[in-house]
Amino acid sequence: MALDRTAGFDMLVQISENELNNQLATAFLAGGIFPPSISVPVNAGGVSGSADLNFDTPVADLDRPRPRMGLTVPFSNSQLQITAPLALTVAPIGGAITVVDSIAMVTEGSNQFATMDFNAGAPTVNVAFDPASVSLLEPLLDVAGLSLTQAQNMMAGVVLDQLQSSIGRIDLTPAIPVVDDTDATTVFDIDVTTVNDTTALDRDCLAFGVRMSSDGGGNINNVTSSLIPAGSQSLVTMSNFWLLARVMRPRIASSMGRPVTDFDTPLRLNRSIPAPGGQGTLRSLEARVVANRISVTGRATDSGSGWSAESNFSFFIDIGLDAGAITVTATTPVVDTDVDLAWWVWLASLGLGGLFGGIVGVIIAAVVLAIVEAVAEGIADGLISDGISGAIGGLPAIPLGPIGGGLTLSSIVLDDLELRSSIVRSVSVPVKHQGGNVGLGGFSVDLDSGALSAGVLPGTDLAWNPASGLNAVGGSGLTVTGTSFGALTPVQISRLPLATSQMSLGLIPLTWPRWFLFMPHHEVVFGMRTSEGRLAKLRAWRQIDQQGALHLDWITFDTPTPSLHIAARWSVTERGEVTDYIAKDCSRCRSSPVRWCGVFEAWPRLTAFPVDYEWCLCGQTLEQGDGKVKSAAGIIPYRLEGRRLKVATEMGQSFKCELCVSAIDARGLELYTCIQLNQPGIERRCRPCKPTRKDVSVNLLPVAAELAYWRPLLPREPLVEVDPIG
Repeated sequence: MALDRTAGFDMLVQISENELNNQLATAFLAGGIFPPSISVPVNAGGVSGSADLNFDTPVADLDRPRPRMGLTVPFSNSQLQITAPLALTVAPIGGAITVVDSIAMVTEGSNQFATMDFNAGAPTVNVAFDPASVSLLEPLLDVAGLSLTQAQNMMAGVVLDQLQSSIGRIDLTPAIPVVDDTDATTVFDIDVTTVNDTTALDRDCLAFGVRMSSDGGGNINNVTSSLIPAGSQSLVTMSNFWLLARVMRPRIASSMGRPVTDFDTPLRLNRSIPAPGGQGTLRSLEARVVANRISVTGRATDSGSGWSAESNFSFFIDIGLDAGAITVTATTPVVDTDVDLAWWVWLASLGLGGLFGGIVGVIIAAVVLAIVEAVAEGIADGLISDGISGAIGGLPAIPLGPIGGGLTLSSIVLDDLELRSSIVRSVSVPVKHQGGNVGLGGFSVDLDSGALSAGVLPGTDLAWNPASGLNAVGGSGLTVTGTSFGALTPVQISRLPLATSQMSLGLIPLTWPRWFLFMPHHEVVFGMRTSEGRLAKLRAWRQIDQQGALHLDWITFDTPTPSLHIAARWSVTERGEVTDYIAKDCSRCRSSPVRWCGVFEAWPRLTAFPVDYEWCLCGQTLEQGDGKVKSAAGIIPYRLEGRRLKVATEMGQSFKCELCVSAIDARGLELYTCIQLNQPGIERRCRPCKPTRKDVSVNLLPVAAELAYWRPLLPREPLVEVDPIG
């Protein structure tokens, strides 16, 4: 039996730090896990204002005391705007926020999941500005009477407040069903920890210890090193004892029609039993994991009138992979006696039918299902669509991973049962548009919409000129990469500079078509950031047999994009004489002339600071400071300070206008938005009429004489008839 490498757990799962970061990056680009930007108020240490932070890809690190994980979130092209004690705007600023908190398994109902719960303790938050920002900040902070340390601590306090009040927690796994039952292949409980393996670079990992029953053991603190082999991103290791004693043993007993007590743990027959098939006696049977395979040995006897036979047999069961599918094969049994046909038939039935087909098939099916149900998202979206039969068949990606993904088995080692794997992520960045075009003459393409045009139009991202090459226009940018088109991922694109505006004709290969079998095909692959801020990958070549016509293919990913909106807040600063009245529909109303004050703020998202704003009210461009605009109802005074606008009306003055704002960021990206303003000079408020009962009238009618005698206790007076009104 192999040494216990699962720390006493029935199953141990390890996921590399590198894989964790790959999944974090993908989820971030898809708009999940962590917001791409935040705009938050700042009110700490006597300083008030706001912070606008644009985040870059977060990075997890496990070089921390267990079970703590660090999450570093870089920010760039951001802004700190202080309004008190001194009006001050600092942009662009950049740096990094580092959050360190413990990872724990949390149980909710019948599910468990791993999480960083920012309200379960006090996460450590640090903010560090980059050198360029420090040079920009220090002289300005001196004017405001603040030190750099105060500014960084102030930002850390803002981030901590957001983590605890807005984000709450970051779940590292989907909900994993847990159940307390007798099935050895369902999950009972999971522990989690981090492993800071210093034996080599990039050896850190997350470790999950899985128990399949309430009497399962395991100590997660005994997991001190990464077992993930070089070249793999994850590892699933299953205890030999659990595999043989908990999974195989009851299934073998059931297949032979025997109580499980006939077999000692992990898997050994402890008494003689009738052999399967009804002929002879099975004296011994034992299964062990030896040299990465399951070894099955046994002894059977049979006798008749004047004869007897004893036979020792052994064979191996191998679990392997063939074209990505799990296969189960059994070697030909080695038998130390000659046997007749009838005897061989039942032995073959025992060895290959009972043990291999009826037991090992169930074993592997149970193991696969245990992985699926124990480690991640469960069987979802028809994951195992063809069922499990025979040699298991093709095994689709098993859900696994800190954010949700899948693994494809790359090798199987029975020592404990080790499933080496590579990750196939189920979290992906959605595609906004995918297309292609072939053109001999010039053309332009809007990668966000896929629209093609003969010339450069608003929204155009890339223009083809047969004389000069490709040009990124409209604020877009490109970078050529040596990665193939199919292999280039959104995460890789996000790490490119994407700052080049031109690709010369010489960089676009003149080549034969891809389908031409006997001549080479070449293409240039590059990433782009579109004018709307999305990421795209493209490939291009000029085709020889089409007079050098440009072939262009692209995939645009629907990553978060810059946006702009106006936040509006109205308040009554003065109220005139109040008039109460009843409306025609019975509502109780009151009206009064009012004086309005409107406060508006432009909130850009994912823009590079500093940002220049231009406001337009009632069709008139506003100047910074105090001013007035003409409206249909008269003169409206205003005060404009950067992205904040304040307007006021006279008593009883109505105000109906369009308010627009344009924002141009540090990269030259322009955003534009408008809202309609409609504030009446007379404010009316009504409460609906809700009658609680109907009014009634009473009419007195005489009672017939014969009926009066039926009620001798009632006085002989006319009865009352009630008619409802209305």
